[in-house]
Amino acid sequence: MRKIAVITGASKGIGRACSEIFLKNNYTVVNASRTDINPLKNKNCHFIKTDVSSEKDVKRLFEKVIKEFNRVDVLICNAGFGRFSNLADSKTEDFDEMFAVNVKGVYLCNRYVLKSMLNKKSGTIINISSIAGKNGIATASVYSATKHAVMGLSSSLMSEVRKDNIRVVAVCPGSVDTNFFDDPSALLSARRNTILSAKDVAEVCFLSANLPQNAVMNEVEIRPLNPVK
Repeated sequence: MRKIAVITGASKGIGRACSEIFLKNNYTVVNASRTDINPLKNKNCHFIKTDVSSEKDVKRLFEKVIKEFNRVDVLICNAGFGRFSNLADSKTEDFDEMFAVNVKGVYLCNRYVLKSMLNKKSGTIINISSIAGKNGIATASVYSATKHAVMGLSSSLMSEVRKDNIRVVAVCPGSVDTNFFDDPSALLSARRNTILSAKDVAEVCFLSANLPQNAVMNEVEIRPLNPVK
């Protein structure tokens, strides 16, 4: 029986790479994304348009998935974005939008998937944080704050649900070659061809979801091995 993975923001970047590796390993994947198109032409990849900052959308997403498949084995909360500036020059609307997607979106998806996982006493939740969730970065104060929040939520939730055989994993990548760095305000200290690929991070997510049942990697840092300026 194919396992079910729900991946937010799976139309590009890390989310798309996660979809590809999970599909390759006989999962059914649900791409929950704001993007109208589903780029993965695979009969086992389903698209449900979802704005993770909208509780209505997230509630509908998991109602549809549970009705169709009766369970969720893996949730990967990947949807997120960053806008960068010195704090003194930052905008309140950027703060609100980043917290709505990067933090509220993770909270809502974790909350709505848990009922099914708790009923079945199994499941893996993977929240994509960042090295910026562990360290302060100049011009990324607001983005970093959202990722610190993801770390706190993930750590606390793991303490709540590990007794129910549910794994909660915070994955903290360093620089990854995705559209994230298409924004010229996003500072990159190494050449893009020497930093992590989205596939590198996806491999870690797959490993995190397929450990022996009695094991959990609750926090994973993944960095470029040899970034070159």
